[in-house]
Amino acid sequence: MKNIFKTFVLFLTLIVLTASAPAQKNINDEQFKKAINYFFQKKFEMAEHLLKEVIKNNPENTTAYSYLGDIYLNKKQYDAALNLYLKSVELDPNPAENFFRMGQIHYFKQNGNLSIENYDKALARDSKLEIVFYHKGLTYLMLLRDKEKTIENWDKFINLSPEDPQYNSIKRILELLKDPDFKIPQQGSEVSIEEALLLGGETLTRQERDAENKEAGHEKKKSKTELEELYIDDDL
Repeated sequence: MKNIFKTFVLFLTLIVLTASAPAQKNINDEQFKKAINYFFQKKFEMAEHLLKEVIKNNPENTTAYSYLGDIYLNKKQYDAALNLYLKSVELDPNPAENFFRMGQIHYFKQNGNLSIENYDKALARDSKLEIVFYHKGLTYLMLLRDKEKTIENWDKFINLSPEDPQYNSIKRILELLKDPDFKIPQQGSEVSIEEALLLGGETLTRQERDAENKEAGHEKKKSKTELEELYIDDDL
């Protein structure tokens, strides 16, 4: 009799689990859809709250970690964002966008080599992710001060993205970089990269730069932030 009762209880338990699992999945799916809608509406606080709930209920949802990482990246909480992307790639190492974002984080943290390493991992997974070539070039220019690598990656970018709204701006910078006399100022130089790009190179003397500055009407020089935000990607 006891065995029959145990079997009956087990049977009821299986029925309950089978009946409740789809309902829980539907709730999670609805939460996730709402979170993504809030994300693209730039209602990041609401998206963040729902994504945390989704992860709590389904720790295997790799995409939720990625979106939550994007929110923290947007908030410039780089370490928190990095941990979320790492968790996502631990569960699924295939999406190239996670490595692209980690490359961006290492750029902001001034880790040039780690930035390039993650950009290369992104391209290894998706060679058609053209924006990575722009960011690789930016890292080689701003952090690693490598003229040839900057040219190589930005050439690839404009060749692959001729319709990009920043095409002409990048092309003009490339023309300067390809001048044999142009030198990228090294770390600690009196001349900033932005100033060199505006005025033609590190070899200009301070007096020549001041003269050209007045003649060209450069009352306001391009800031480091403006150069880095030459291309802002909101689509990934």
